[in-house]
Amino acid sequence: MLDISNEEVLRQYLLDKGHMKAGEHCWIKYCGGGVSGTVAFVHVDGREMIVKQALAKLKVKEEWLCDPNRMQIEMKSNEIYHRFVPENTPEVYFYDHDNYIFGREAAPEEAIMWKSDLMTGRLDFVVAEKVMRSLCIVHNECAKDREIAEFFADKAIFYELRISPYIKFILNKHPQLTDYAQPIIEELMDSAITLVHGDYSPKNVMINDRKVYLMDFEVAHYGHPSFDLGFLSNHLVLKSIYNCKYGAAYLSMLRHILDLYFNEMDYMDKGALEQSFIKLLPLLMIARVDGKSPVEYLTEPVDKELVRTIAYAIIESKPADRHVMIDLILAHVEAYFENTKNA
Repeated sequence: MLDISNEEVLRQYLLDKGHMKAGEHCWIKYCGGGVSGTVAFVHVDGREMIVKQALAKLKVKEEWLCDPNRMQIEMKSNEIYHRFVPENTPEVYFYDHDNYIFGREAAPEEAIMWKSDLMTGRLDFVVAEKVMRSLCIVHNECAKDREIAEFFADKAIFYELRISPYIKFILNKHPQLTDYAQPIIEELMDSAITLVHGDYSPKNVMINDRKVYLMDFEVAHYGHPSFDLGFLSNHLVLKSIYNCKYGAAYLSMLRHILDLYFNEMDYMDKGALEQSFIKLLPLLMIARVDGKSPVEYLTEPVDKELVRTIAYAIIESKPADRHVMIDLILAHVEAYFENTKNA
């Protein structure tokens, strides 16, 4: 298998495969930050594309292996998202099964990660609405679709990239959560409700003047949609702790987009989905401070401990609904801000 992390190799590959022509100027910029593969922004005489290659061994401190064939999963799920929300999803250009290489339309070079805005406290509710509404549309459209269900039935990659490093791994450090976590793991692995993105995160959303580009679909599977809701919500919760002076704003955004989602979803019982989401969220919170892939911005021990405290409070109090849960989180974040402000 060739390695496109070498610029000359990638340039020759594009030429050999007909994705560029002899004599055309090709400019390549590698994108950092990801752990699961090589990603390059390629500019060929006015045309821009993203070329990705999956790695078998992920770029993290802990040993973490995963089948590189997940690139085919990403290609197919990207196509499905483009079918249902084309205004917010890049177009697929090609897929190379032998080398696990995937090419798609690129967001404009001037586009930025939604995560970058969120980290600085710039909270654009219009962008957040587009992100959540797109997820709801795909969940609604893919539920009960037998063809999609069959193609994405295998959850091995989801287990390798999410269940094992996020939930199973933290049970080594929090063994008291085993009985709580096991039914949640079983629900995520056994359910076949709709197409689940599996990595629905602000780092996988590019924005340019409020236009949204959804990407990175390699963990997609036909499973339980609570995972997407929990994964996205978790990032807003963690940023409310990191940027606690804006904590209420982050949680207001979370409340708003969750209300949007639950108002528009129609593929399963709303109450059952909400309870699954509430139970899952605290495990994902702990996973981002004690799992194999902790968030890079929560570095202070006191911040990490607050994440654990809130997570355990959710588990122990069993909130009746999402609003009660968000109120609980907000109370902890505001108390933390007051303490830090007065310290």
